[in-house]
Amino acid sequence: MFGNRKDLRVRIIGTGTGGLCLAQGLRRDDVDVELFERDTTPTDRQQGYRLSISTTGRCALKAYLPDGLFEKLVANCAKPSESVSFLDHHLNRLLVIELPHRDRRDAKSELPISRIALRFIVSEGLDDVIHYGKKCVRFEDDPRSDVTARFEDGSTTTGDVLIGADGASSYVRAQLLPDARRVETGIVAVSGKLHLDGQVPQVTPRPILHGPTLILGPKGCFMFANAVDYEAETEEGTPYYDREQYVMWGFSAHDEALNLPTNPAVLSGQDAAAAMSALIDDWHPALRWLV
Repeated sequence: MFGNRKDLRVRIIGTGTGGLCLAQGLRRDDVDVELFERDTTPTDRQQGYRLSISTTGRCALKAYLPDGLFEKLVANCAKPSESVSFLDHHLNRLLVIELPHRDRRDAKSELPISRIALRFIVSEGLDDVIHYGKKCVRFEDDPRSDVTARFEDGSTTTGDVLIGADGASSYVRAQLLPDARRVETGIVAVSGKLHLDGQVPQVTPRPILHGPTLILGPKGCFMFANAVDYEAETEEGTPYYDREQYVMWGFSAHDEALNLPTNPAVLSGQDAAAAMSALIDDWHPALRWLV
């Protein structure tokens, strides 16, 4: 169908990490690619918790990122985890999986990285093909030729392949697969973050400082916690992004157990923490302190 890769036109909706990493690989293979993002800048919204890139993902990124960009990504990573711990709500040990503690520069090491840092790094060199302020509202597909995406501002883009990388509320997915809907699970999650300074390192339970910690509570309640820490030294000449050191926790429970007074999406952080605190009044004091 296409004489060579340069004849293939790929249009990607969404500039999250998936869309950006895909675009880097396509450009390395000389594919004509453009990206369209509904946000007006890369920092319009919070980017969420960090990602931990596995060895397989690490190999893929090294293969397809431009020279020097992969090394910049590694330099921006946090310390790899030492263990994964399962505890009960009194901090009794249920199971601990020790991980081979490797330097992040080791080819077999995981790469724990902030989503903000990852997004900045993998977008380098793509400025000429990223279009911001483009909210996709529908597409028109001709099985014999092109596919055209239409945006809220009235503009369009046409290519041979249209890829929806625009998240869980994807307009592309909703039109292509209308029956593949998001389903309400009845679970509500509350999360928080503390800077890793002052008394936080001393009060935080040790397993949380060593890696992902899963805490199984009564009545279906569940808590996840982890610390993000970085090596003190930096490499001269390397730009660094979002090196915040912190402890994060996330608590989840059935919505009827939390008994929230309003829609969780519009609830204040203070009210959410108060509802959660009522459910953990008999949990270990260190966990209550984190909240």
